[in-house]
Amino acid sequence: MTALTRRRSDDEHQETWHIYFGDVRVGTIGVRAGIPTSADQWGWSIGFYPGMEPGAQRSGSAAKFDEARAAFENAWRELESTLNEDNFEAWRRSRDFHAWKNRMWAEHCRMPTQNENGWSKCFCGEPIPVACEAHIHTVHRGIGA
Repeated sequence: MTALTRRRSDDEHQETWHIYFGDVRVGTIGVRAGIPTSADQWGWSIGFYPGMEPGAQRSGSAAKFDEARAAFENAWRELESTLNEDNFEAWRRSRDFHAWKNRMWAEHCRMPTQNENGWSKCFCGEPIPVACEAHIHTVHRGIGA
Protein backbone atom coordinates (compact mmCIF):
# COMPACT_ATOMS: atom_id res chain seq x y z
CA MET A 1 0.00 0.00 0.00
CA THR A 2 1.26 3.44 -0.90
CA ALA A 3 1.60 5.77 2.06
CA LEU A 4 0.39 9.33 2.15
CA THR A 5 3.15 11.93 2.09
CA ARG A 6 3.00 15.68 2.53
CA ARG A 7 4.96 18.54 1.01
CA ARG A 8 4.95 22.12 2.20
CA SER A 9 3.39 24.61 -0.20
CA ASP A 10 5.77 27.04 -1.90
CA ASP A 11 3.58 29.94 -0.76
CA GLU A 12 5.54 31.58 2.05
CA HIS A 13 2.45 33.51 3.20
CA GLN A 14 0.41 30.41 4.04
CA GLU A 15 1.02 27.33 6.10
CA THR A 16 -0.37 24.72 3.75
CA TRP A 17 0.62 21.12 3.14
CA HIS A 18 -0.14 19.27 -0.10
CA ILE A 19 -0.95 15.61 0.52
CA TYR A 20 0.14 13.02 -2.04
CA PHE A 21 -0.73 9.38 -2.61
CA GLY A 22 2.27 8.28 -4.63
CA ASP A 23 2.58 10.93 -7.32
CA VAL A 24 -1.06 12.08 -7.18
CA ARG A 25 -1.97 15.13 -5.11
CA VAL A 26 -5.08 14.01 -3.26
CA GLY A 27 -5.65 16.90 -0.84
CA THR A 28 -4.42 19.65 1.46
CA ILE A 29 -4.14 20.52 5.11
CA GLY A 30 -3.61 24.16 6.00
CA VAL A 31 -4.28 27.12 8.23
CA ARG A 32 -7.66 28.62 7.38
CA ALA A 33 -7.73 32.29 6.41
CA GLY A 34 -10.23 34.94 7.41
CA ILE A 35 -11.92 33.14 10.26
CA PRO A 36 -12.37 34.23 13.88
CA THR A 37 -9.71 33.08 16.34
CA SER A 38 -12.44 31.25 18.26
CA ALA A 39 -13.06 28.91 15.29
CA ASP A 40 -11.00 25.89 14.20
CA GLN A 41 -7.79 27.24 12.70
CA TRP A 42 -6.88 24.23 10.52
CA GLY A 43 -8.78 22.97 7.50
CA TRP A 44 -8.36 19.86 5.39
CA SER A 45 -9.78 18.67 2.10
CA ILE A 46 -9.53 15.52 0.01
CA GLY A 47 -10.31 15.46 -3.67
CA PHE A 48 -8.72 15.55 -7.11
CA TYR A 49 -10.08 16.16 -10.56
CA PRO A 50 -10.16 14.58 -12.98
CA GLY A 51 -10.30 11.19 -11.34
CA MET A 52 -12.96 11.69 -8.70
CA GLU A 53 -16.58 12.44 -9.31
CA PRO A 54 -17.75 15.89 -8.23
CA GLY A 55 -19.37 15.59 -4.82
CA ALA A 56 -17.07 12.78 -3.69
CA GLN A 57 -14.65 15.22 -2.09
CA ARG A 58 -14.37 15.42 1.69
CA SER A 59 -13.36 18.29 3.94
CA GLY A 60 -13.36 19.43 7.55
CA SER A 61 -11.70 21.58 10.17
CA ALA A 62 -9.81 21.10 13.41
CA ALA A 63 -8.29 23.17 16.18
CA LYS A 64 -4.75 21.80 15.70
CA PHE A 65 -2.65 20.40 12.86
CA ASP A 66 -2.42 16.91 14.39
CA GLU A 67 -6.22 16.76 14.68
CA ALA A 68 -6.64 17.87 11.06
CA ARG A 69 -4.10 15.27 9.93
CA ALA A 70 -5.88 12.50 11.84
CA ALA A 71 -9.28 13.52 10.42
CA PHE A 72 -7.77 13.65 6.91
CA GLU A 73 -6.28 10.16 7.30
CA ASN A 74 -9.58 8.71 8.56
CA ALA A 75 -11.49 10.22 5.66
CA TRP A 76 -8.82 9.02 3.21
CA ARG A 77 -9.10 5.43 4.49
CA GLU A 78 -12.82 5.48 3.73
CA LEU A 79 -12.43 7.18 0.36
CA GLU A 80 -9.44 5.19 -0.87
CA SER A 81 -11.44 1.95 -0.90
CA THR A 82 -13.79 3.51 -3.49
CA LEU A 83 -10.95 4.44 -5.88
CA ASN A 84 -8.99 2.35 -8.37
CA GLU A 85 -5.94 2.88 -10.58
CA ASP A 86 -8.08 4.40 -13.35
CA ASN A 87 -8.99 7.27 -11.01
CA PHE A 88 -5.34 8.09 -10.36
CA GLU A 89 -4.37 7.60 -14.01
CA ALA A 90 -6.97 10.17 -15.13
CA TRP A 91 -5.34 12.74 -12.84
CA ARG A 92 -1.81 11.84 -14.07
CA ARG A 93 -2.82 12.17 -17.72
CA SER A 94 -4.34 15.59 -17.07
CA ARG A 95 -1.27 16.70 -15.08
CA ASP A 96 1.07 15.62 -17.89
CA PHE A 97 -1.06 17.17 -20.64
CA HIS A 98 -1.14 20.55 -18.91
CA ALA A 99 2.61 20.45 -18.19
CA TRP A 100 3.26 19.55 -21.86
CA LYS A 101 0.97 22.36 -23.08
CA ASN A 102 2.70 24.89 -20.80
CA ARG A 103 6.11 23.75 -22.06
CA MET A 104 4.93 24.10 -25.66
CA TRP A 105 3.89 27.69 -24.95
CA ALA A 106 7.09 28.46 -23.01
CA GLU A 107 9.17 27.24 -25.96
CA HIS A 108 7.02 29.26 -28.40
CA CYS A 109 5.88 26.15 -30.26
CA ARG A 110 2.61 26.27 -32.15
CA MET A 111 -0.12 23.85 -31.21
CA PRO A 112 -1.46 21.66 -34.03
CA THR A 113 -4.79 23.48 -33.78
CA GLN A 114 -3.00 26.72 -34.68
CA ASN A 115 -1.97 25.43 -38.09
CA GLU A 116 -4.32 24.99 -41.04
CA ASN A 117 -3.12 21.45 -41.76
CA GLY A 118 -3.59 20.32 -38.13
CA TRP A 119 0.07 19.39 -37.63
CA SER A 120 2.88 20.98 -35.65
CA LYS A 121 6.22 20.09 -34.14
CA CYS A 122 6.55 19.20 -30.46
CA PHE A 123 9.29 20.87 -28.44
CA CYS A 124 11.06 17.48 -28.54
CA GLY A 125 11.22 17.73 -32.35
CA GLU A 126 8.57 15.13 -33.23
CA PRO A 127 5.81 16.04 -35.68
CA ILE A 128 2.42 15.90 -33.92
CA PRO A 129 -1.19 15.93 -35.17
CA VAL A 130 -4.20 17.48 -33.46
CA ALA A 131 -4.87 14.13 -31.77
CA CYS A 132 -1.47 14.04 -30.05
CA GLU A 133 -2.49 12.49 -26.71
CA ALA A 134 -0.63 9.24 -27.48
CA HIS A 135 2.58 11.21 -28.08
CA ILE A 136 2.18 13.17 -24.85
CA HIS A 137 1.36 10.14 -22.71
CA THR A 138 4.17 7.96 -24.07
CA VAL A 139 7.07 10.28 -24.93
CA HIS A 140 6.41 12.85 -22.18
CA ARG A 141 5.00 10.57 -19.45
CA GLY A 142 5.64 12.17 -16.05
CA ILE A 143 6.53 15.61 -17.45
CA GLY A 144 4.29 17.22 -14.86
CA ALA A 145 5.56 15.21 -11.89
